[in-house]
Amino acid sequence: MARMYDYWLGGKDNYEADRKAADAVRKFRPNVAEQALDNKGFLTRAVGYVAAQGVRQFLDIGAGLPTSPSASGAGWAATHQAAERVTAGPFVAYVDNDPVAVAHSRALLIGGAPHVVAVAGDMKDPSAILADGDIRAAGLDLTAPACVILACVLHFADAATARAIVSGFTGAMAPGSYVIVSVGFARADAADFASTYNSQHGARIYAHSWGEITGFFDGLDLVPPGIVDSADWQPGPPPAGQGPAKDSFIAAGVACVTR
Repeated sequence: MARMYDYWLGGKDNYEADRKAADAVRKFRPNVAEQALDNKGFLTRAVGYVAAQGVRQFLDIGAGLPTSPSASGAGWAATHQAAERVTAGPFVAYVDNDPVAVAHSRALLIGGAPHVVAVAGDMKDPSAILADGDIRAAGLDLTAPACVILACVLHFADAATARAIVSGFTGAMAPGSYVIVSVGFARADAADFASTYNSQHGARIYAHSWGEITGFFDGLDLVPPGIVDSADWQPGPPPAGQGPAKDSFIAAGVACVTR
């Protein structure tokens, strides 16, 4: 999935098998690449917003590859680049359970800042990620606010597990921390939405209901405009005169840990 996503974004770190699988999904979901770009744009804006609140630590969980836009002036950037636009020397850890994605990420980051690292980790074990020696050595400090990014990964877990993943991270974070979440959502054809991806025999996709998605943010303070289409997320009140809701989109939200 990491390399399929890279392909949809126009990246070069993918193989022929990844491109074939990605094109097979696109045959049934023609807008999948557009949604991938919408999600990247959301992440760029969300990371910039969180960095502007004074947060300098970012954990990008299930990050895939730190793909950079091929065109100058693109509306998105890799997590470390988005953070660097706002704050000097941010700590960023890219975490993924795909060893090839981790190896590629490390190669892409060679020669970069020492506080930007790529490590192997399973999002279903937040405590192990937060205790990882390489992440701690690179500068993670859980006594200070941090931001956990769970972008288009929670639909790879059932709803109960996804909620446990979010709470596992946020429960260990200092007040003033943030979580950035995006997850695929389909209104009427949820089963078909999931089966399109599952037919590629990769990681299983779960079709979460809207109630399950909102439940991921329980106990957290949502940043306005709340949970919306990733293409529409901007910090502040929702825009007036929004068009009709899409049948499927990437639902996105940012929330603060205030306990």
